[in-house]
Amino acid sequence: MAEASAEVFPAAEQVAPRKRLDNTELVVPICYGTVAFWLGKKADEYHSHRWTVYVRSPSGEELNHIISKVVFKLHDSFMNPIRVVEAAPYELTETGWGEFEISITMHFTEDSGEKPIEIFHPLKLYEDAGSSIDRQSTKKPVVTEDYDELVFSEPVQDFYERVVNVKPAPAPSSELTQHLPVHNDAEELAKIKAARRSLAEQIAESRLQLELGEAT
Repeated sequence: MAEASAEVFPAAEQVAPRKRLDNTELVVPICYGTVAFWLGKKADEYHSHRWTVYVRSPSGEELNHIISKVVFKLHDSFMNPIRVVEAAPYELTETGWGEFEISITMHFTEDSGEKPIEIFHPLKLYEDAGSSIDRQSTKKPVVTEDYDELVFSEPVQDFYERVVNVKPAPAPSSELTQHLPVHNDAEELAKIKAARRSLAEQIAESRLQLELGEAT
C-alpha cells in the first residue's frame, strides 16, 4: 500500500488541540477500483474503452460522513489529469486506450483532524491471458476492486461520536452497481488484516505530521 501524502497543510493560528480517544479505533470499510467497458464498433485508435474509477462503501452506504472529497490523479496525457470529486458517488469516468496506475487521495471531514491518505489502483482494460472470457464484450466490463479498511487510531472524540451515532444514508444510485463484486465479510476480514496495519500506520503518520505542522 502506498505511503500517505507528504503534503502538510498550514495550521490555523491559536486553535485549541482536539481531544482524542486513547485506546480507541474507528474502522471504516471501503472499496476502490475500476470498471472498464470496451466500446466495440465505436472504438478508435485513442478511445477503445470507457472506464470509471471509484471509491465506495461495500455496504452500499454513503461515505460523505467520513470523506469530504476524493482526488483522482490520471496519466499526464489526459487533459487536466487531476480531477476532484466533492460529493457521492465518488466516481470519475473517462475514455482511452491504455492502462496505467491511478492515484486516489481521500480527504476526510474537517472534524476528523486527519490528513489525506493516498492510495493507488491500476486501471485494467483487458482480462488476463488464459481468462475464461476469451473475447472483449461491450456488455460485460473488466472489473478490478480492492476491499480495504480505513483505521483511525485514537480518533478525535467529536468525530468519533458523530460517526458512530449517525447511520449513513444509502449511497446515490450508480449504473455501475450491477457489475460490482459482493463481499463476504469473513473472507474479506482475512484478506485485509495485513493491509489494515498499513493503512493504520499511514493515518498515524499523517496525524503526526499534522501535529508537527501545528506546533511550528
